[in-house]
Amino acid sequence: MESLPTELIDDILEHVYYDKGRPQWKTLRACASISRAWREPAQRLLFRRVVLGSGIHGRPAHISFREATDPETEHGRILGQHVRVLEVYVGEKSGADLDDADLVDILARTPRLHELALHVAAVYKISLQAMDELTRLATSGYTSTLNPSITPIPLRVRSLAMLSCGVQSPILYQLLQLWPCVEFLYLGVEIAAPPPKWTPTFRLYQLTLMRMPRVAILSWLLSASKESLRIASFRDAPGHEVDPLLEEFGPRLRSLRLMNYNLRATAILKLCPNLEELVIVQLSTLFKLDNLPRGLEHLSCRNLPAEDQSLGLVIQAVGELSRLRVVTCDGGAVQDERFGELEELCGSKKVELCVDQVPFWVVREFNVPATED
Repeated sequence: MESLPTELIDDILEHVYYDKGRPQWKTLRACASISRAWREPAQRLLFRRVVLGSGIHGRPAHISFREATDPETEHGRILGQHVRVLEVYVGEKSGADLDDADLVDILARTPRLHELALHVAAVYKISLQAMDELTRLATSGYTSTLNPSITPIPLRVRSLAMLSCGVQSPILYQLLQLWPCVEFLYLGVEIAAPPPKWTPTFRLYQLTLMRMPRVAILSWLLSASKESLRIASFRDAPGHEVDPLLEEFGPRLRSLRLMNYNLRATAILKLCPNLEELVIVQLSTLFKLDNLPRGLEHLSCRNLPAEDQSLGLVIQAVGELSRLRVVTCDGGAVQDERFGELEELCGSKKVELCVDQVPFWVVREFNVPATED
């Protein structure tokens, strides 16, 4: 094992890293124990995405993470800098929950963090002391008390995911004020707290909403993103009251993801004429895929209805879209009696046909902006 080139070890580990969209922690831990040559690349992947669950304050998972990422040691700094995605459960430390002081300590150990995903208990507000410390991390980085020669790295979170919190919790606004560099925002919960008085400067590239907020909140979130927003994902279709915003932002969108294709979806598509990607999670047997943006390059239809004619809607769309390059369906499409027809049509038009087993809306993507020509 020691004789394998580093590049080959990296390729092997990258190959086994994901299975159905999820990291294989058990396999990576085993690889980290093989030898010294395997340990560092395996640990790099082990620490790429870290989940610190509820009720772990002072318990083995919390202690082992703090020991492994001690910023006063060289090895700890290296491991901490490998963390790109951090998912944390934060609550009141009445039992063994992590609180905002723990959050500050954890973030001080992960200076190159790309995405912070939070589960927050009830209506939660970060304390003034914790906000001051988080502000220092965002502007100056962690400063070593034992080794002043260590160069601090300012914490620049670019992707923020609120997976749960009380609907009146102001924590979302606190974090957005900390990191005006946020480009990707995922709201997995309803947000009803009124927007603050300060003017946003964060420019979103992607907005994912699992619950639709009030128009005033949505307008505030997008107020600085008119020129930057390129991807929008809506689990709940925006109502007619959102049309003025869609009229403003829709022409610049390049990717749109909707849960259902219905009459409202067709109206939304008319407001987004320049889409290059369209993802529909659930097709309808009542509405054809008509009037799709002519510049579509990727069409994804995830969960096809059981009726035989459902795949026919995709076949018709592929035949009509001249710029289409990729079509994605889920595994159930293979059982459709017209799947062979879809394969043949895609082959004749040189369109790549992908069958993707990973459930959409379940696994969050690692978000980076696309390079635009």
